[in-house]
Amino acid sequence: MNVNCILIRYAEIGTKSKRTRRWWEKVFMKNIQDALKAHGVSFSSIRNPQGRIVVTTPDERAVEVMKNVFGVSSVSFAREVHRDMQVMKREALLMYKERAQPGETFRISTQRLDKQFPLTSQDVNASVGAFIVEQEHAQVNLDNPDVDIGIEIMQKAFYVFVGRIPGHGGIPVGVQGKVLVNLEDRKSVLAAWMMLKRGCELVVHGNKALLPYLEPFSYGHPIEYISNTEKAEKCLAAVFTEPKFEKRRMPSFYPLLALNNQEIHAISTFIFEKERYRMPDLPPKNK
Repeated sequence: MNVNCILIRYAEIGTKSKRTRRWWEKVFMKNIQDALKAHGVSFSSIRNPQGRIVVTTPDERAVEVMKNVFGVSSVSFAREVHRDMQVMKREALLMYKERAQPGETFRISTQRLDKQFPLTSQDVNASVGAFIVEQEHAQVNLDNPDVDIGIEIMQKAFYVFVGRIPGHGGIPVGVQGKVLVNLEDRKSVLAAWMMLKRGCELVVHGNKALLPYLEPFSYGHPIEYISNTEKAEKCLAAVFTEPKFEKRRMPSFYPLLALNNQEIHAISTFIFEKERYRMPDLPPKNK
């Protein structure tokens, strides 16, 4: 499919005050840039129009890369087109012809981020849908279409796409300070992963062989490994997998307490059992 950009959506970032949001978006874009460079994905620009991040690139690998950048709620391959209804109709028709098999149904799903645009989302849906029906004699199915063509209307451009690929959500790594984690087993890796998702940078000690499971999620902020926990004076808190009632010199976080067993299993499976990873042999615990 001939696309010219990827459209990145975020959720929690957009709920913050204007000042905080501007800062988080800046960190978010830096992390996105780092992720693209780390995977050799070429791009010509990264922009931030109206609650979206737009990366100008024809390289479809960018979507797979973005899935592991915390802060991303969903990503789409998209075509950026001029704000002209006739141009948008032609692009939507081309998208339908590329994606639909003979006889397959479709739907137009418009989101109007620019509320000053004179047509409502429903008006755009009806106008573009009627054009595709006229040109291709295609059938509309609003409830369960074979092809769902998305349109997002912004101040300077239209974006036309098919499908949304979900990300992990959360907030950008680097906006919440550093935390200390002892890597000793799978659950400690999962706890560290949860702290990355909440925007923390990691300072770790323990089993260095577990680092490769976390590094693909810490774009923009390399994980710091230390051999002596006395060097962790810049950390705001220590992270544990379960409560340990003992006096400590810094606050304690227990990110796994909010997860049920099913959620822990699902995230652990994703981190450790994806094809690109191989779990290292862990040393036996001291008894």
